[in-house]
This record gives sequence, structure tokens and C-alpha cells, in this order.
Amino acid sequence: MDRSGELKLSFRIVVNRYEEEEQFQQLLSFLTAYKDSIDELAIFTEYWHYGYYPLDEFSARCAIIDNRIERLRAAGFRNVGVNMLATLGHFPEGWDWFPALPYQGAVGPDGAESTSSFCPNSDEFRAYIADKYRLAARTKPDFIWVDDDVRMFALGVDYACFCPACLDIYNRNHASDFTREQLVNELNASEGGIHRERWVQQNIETIERLLAHIAEAVHGVDASIELGLMTVSLSISTYTGADYKRWFQALKAVKARPGGGFFEDGKPFGFVRKIHETNRQIGLYPDSVRDIQYELENFPFQRLAKSVHITLLECTAAIMAGSNGVAFDALKGEKGSLEDYRELLQGIQASRPLWAEMERIAGSYRTAGLYPALPAAYEAKRNVENGNWFDSIAVDNSPKAYVLSEIGIPLAMHPDSACGVILSGNMPEAYSTEELIAMLSGGVLLDGRALEILTDRGLGAYCGVAVDRVYDNGVLERFTDDPLNGGDQGEERDARQSMSKGACYALRALHDEVRVLSRLISFTNVDLGPVSSVYENTLGGRVAVQGYMPWQHIHSAAKRAQLLRISDWLSGGRLPVIIDRCCKVVPFFKGAEDGSGWLVLLLNGSFDETGAIEVKLRAAADGGRVYELMADGSSRLLADRDYRQGNGEIILTLDRIGSWQSRMFYRTERPGQK
Repeated sequence: MDRSGELKLSFRIVVNRYEEEEQFQQLLSFLTAYKDSIDELAIFTEYWHYGYYPLDEFSARCAIIDNRIERLRAAGFRNVGVNMLATLGHFPEGWDWFPALPYQGAVGPDGAESTSSFCPNSDEFRAYIADKYRLAARTKPDFIWVDDDVRMFALGVDYACFCPACLDIYNRNHASDFTREQLVNELNASEGGIHRERWVQQNIETIERLLAHIAEAVHGVDASIELGLMTVSLSISTYTGADYKRWFQALKAVKARPGGGFFEDGKPFGFVRKIHETNRQIGLYPDSVRDIQYELENFPFQRLAKSVHITLLECTAAIMAGSNGVAFDALKGEKGSLEDYRELLQGIQASRPLWAEMERIAGSYRTAGLYPALPAAYEAKRNVENGNWFDSIAVDNSPKAYVLSEIGIPLAMHPDSACGVILSGNMPEAYSTEELIAMLSGGVLLDGRALEILTDRGLGAYCGVAVDRVYDNGVLERFTDDPLNGGDQGEERDARQSMSKGACYALRALHDEVRVLSRLISFTNVDLGPVSSVYENTLGGRVAVQGYMPWQHIHSAAKRAQLLRISDWLSGGRLPVIIDRCCKVVPFFKGAEDGSGWLVLLLNGSFDETGAIEVKLRAAADGGRVYELMADGSSRLLADRDYRQGNGEIILTLDRIGSWQSRMFYRTERPGQK
């Protein structure tokens, strides 16, 4: 799979930056100064996220957009298009001030109807939305983006849609006669798995029909208009189904924009989590999608909410994660001067050579590391034990295992390029027994809840241990003398369960070959049994179980070292990056499928400098030299004293990585490369 291509930098233009003539002229003057860093301009159709825009008013807006597109092209900007902000409507916003939805609104399982978002299946809405996209297509854009409100959750009701039309579709397809209440009861029932799978499949097909309908409307006006689809972070919800192959094909989309939220840098590590989510979505895109633009979000455009430094670092990591472009949603929406954003544009201008070189070197490479499992079918497959399939939508529930990257364990967001799998919480419920056996035949890292599920599925013997007892307070972890603990025998980790909240799982060994790495100890020094184990099973797999608070408070030197050794052990010595000392360096590693090249980004996610460190890369170096990729896009050939190599490994010797800075290194044998 080769998605490499030319770097593309795009800017999204909000309504009050172009609607009035004075503001548009100011915008045009500002952008012209940075034309060499602007490959694409996308004009928003709406200021609001409300779903309905009366077509006579929208037609007047499109007349303005038509004029702006023409003048931007005349000013020398190539590739100017439209971003349709509202298709279904994102969330409740402004409903008191706009006409009420004239067609069926999205309906939740409790019968509540959205004030601001449509059901995508009503005939009246389909006629309306086709006309709306035709009006946008007549502005003569080079492209039209479909935004991420094309989904079936968080539409003013958490889960949609249970309107009469959607119920009728379900009943016709499955020869049933459910009322809304009856269907919801079936979806909530422990034995209702077949209905949950069918309902998610209906969501997939609903989105597919809508996207095909949009493509037909747009291409009926002009078949040359490119279409793009923004997708939604899987860790928010997979209720819609996330069948990207079908959706991109239906829309005839050649552009993609993976979604996720990082709007301000009060918690700067949030952008690393967003990068992981971006990488996860990209891994599911069909090969036909070559234009992948990371969404750089500053909404609602508060200048001091997000530093220029973090913004540029975020974009660098996004290119590393598989994007070959950035869509900047960064220029403030209020009327007034754009001077506050000159520093950002200058930073983008200075960073472009670096991003272009990253794409040139490693655009076709794939990330490597441990894979935090999360299938697109999770909501369709997971169990319901509490009588409620419709859990609350949460916007900050990224898989807990992402914390491993904070302590230096590289992560991959696609199983094909991973050296091991992480199964956390209820995630095993989403996989068939055959799929789980395949995982257990390789390297797997489990927590206590995942172990319980595997045991219930009859797979506990392959894990080496079973849950003996669960504790909810007053326990800590004590390291044993196992070699994987290095010299940290007797080290104790108290995650203070009473404050952190979470179950602790004492384990029971099922085989003599099980190695115990930690034991669970009460505050009164009672040994409660094993709590961390590793085991080589009869399938040839390596399984590690972490029963004590595995995703919280793991930032001590001893626990970091233990988890790093465990990760390398379960991967069979194939963990692509190992950093020799306790520091908060996040590694992103990409390699060519044929082993001919690699690129590593080392991001110091700390306010402390690292000091001198050694970085071991499991990457062949024979036949080529190693380079450092510098901030200006140039390359520095490393001297012999800077690294040593042998046995398929390269060990870099770094003097430092500055606070919230990054360094990059690479080797390649591709034609035309250094």
C-alpha cells in the first residue's frame, strides 16, 4: 500500500472571514503573503453547526462563495473548493434562532427528537440535501468536503435514529414488526447480539446511501468536482459502523480527513492521543484514497489557547502518522485583524520543507509497534451485561493503552504492521474466537478484565493465569526477582486505587511455566498472590498479563523498564524502538515493507530536557548511512561516533532532546534519496 504523494497544505475559511467585502479583502491580502505555503483553500458554507439552512438563503450564500472562488483563483490560488459544514447537523446549536427542522429530526432510543440534526433516511431530507449540494456544486469548486456530521451518534441525541422511517427499514429487512420500545429492549438484551449487529449494519448502509446520493447530486452538476469525506475517531464510538471502504466508494471520494479533537494545549499530551486516533483511521482507509489531510483544529479560534510551537509539533507528528497534508482550521473567526496569526503562518512557511521531506522519505512507510486493538465492529459485537447498550457518548475516551507511548513504547494503529497486540477492558468481546486464537499465537498484552473475558471464552489456558480475586482498595504491586525486572526486585508501585479508581486482579497460575513478575501486596503486607505474569503458550504465543492498574501511574523508572522489557519480550525482540533511560520520549517509527528504509520521530513530551540518551532501533542498516532530518528539511549525515550498528540494530547516541522538542532520523535506499 503506497499512499505517498506530494505534501498539501490547506486552509479552511470561516464565514465571517469572507462574507463581507471588507473582511474578504483583508483575508485575501493576508493569504497572498503566504501563497507559497497554501496549496488549497476550503470555504465553509455555514457559520453554525445547525442542520437546516433554507435553500433560498443558502443560494444567496453560494452566490458569495462563487464570487470568492473566482477571485481567489484570479489572485493565483489553485485548488479552491467548498467545505459543507452541515449535512445532517453536528449538534444542538442555535435552534432558538433558526427555523425549526422542517423534516424528520434524528430520534434517540428513548423517543427524544433532535432539535438540530436530521434523520438521513427521510425522503424529504434526501430531496433537500441533494438540492443543497447541487447549489454548492454550482459555485464551480475544485472539490467539496463532506464534514463529520455524517454519522449516527451525537446528533443531538446520543444514538440515532429510531424514527418511524428507520424502524420501518429495519422491520422490512428482517421480517419483524418491532415498535421503537420493543426494538430498544432487544438491543439492550444480553442475548440481543444479532439485533445489535443488524442495527449497526443498517447504520452503515444508511450512511452509504446518503453518500452515494450526495455524489450523484454533485457529479450531476460537474463530474470533475473531487469529493472528500471527514471521518470520526473510532475511540469516540463505532456505533455508525465505520465501513470506510464502502463509504468512500459510495461518495467516490478521493480525499480524506481523519477526525479527532485537540483544541487547546492545556494538556499538551492530548495531541499525541489524537495522532494515534488519526493513524487508526488512516489504517482503515481504502488504498484509492491518496489525499489525506490532518485536521489542525483551533476552534473556537482563541489565539492564546494553543501555542504556535505545539501546533507545528502536532502537524509534524501528523505527517509521521500517515497524513500527507494538513487542513488548518486555525484562523480566528471574529472580525478584526489577522495579525495575531502572522506568527502561525510564518511557522507553517518555515516548517513546510521539513514536512515535504518527511513525506518524500517515508510517505509509503507504515508505523510499527504494539497495536491497541479496537475493531470498527466493536459496538456491533460487544456484549451487553448491564441492560443498556446505549452508554453515554464521551469525547475523551481514547483507549487507555495509549499511555504506553508516554513511557517510550511505540504504538501502531493497524494490526498488519504491529509486533504485538494490546487487549484492554472489554475489547476481546469484539473478536471471534478464531481471531483471538490468532492473536494469542503471537504476542499479547492483557489487563485483568480482558483476561476474564478470554477465560469465559475458553481461552484462559493460553494466557497462563486466571483471575483469583478482585480487590478494590488497599493493595500495591511488588516486583519479583524475574530477569524481566532487571535489578528492581522488591520495588513497589502504589497506584493508590482509592484515588485512581479501578479493579486490581490477583492471579492464579495455571501452568508451572508461568513467570511471575509482580505480586499483589496489601497495605498490611499480606501477599495476595501474583499480579503480573508472562507465559509462552502451546500456540507459540507470548502472553503478558498486568492485573494491577496497568494504564495508570506507570511513569516510575522501575515500572517503565518492566513494561518496556515485557513489550519487547512478547514481540519476540521486535519492538522497533527502545530508549535506554527513564524519560518521557514518545517514539513514532515507520518502516518500508521490504526493510529498505525507516524513519523515526522522537518526541520529548516533557518540560525537562532528556539529557544524553541511547536509542536502539530494530532496523537494518547494511548498505546505507543514517541521517538526521533537521527542522529546516535538510539532512545531516551522522558521524560514526553518533551511532553503532550490527545484528539488525542501530543504536543512536543523542546528546539531548529539548523540552517539547523532537528529533528525527532515517535511512533509505529508495531511488533519488540520500
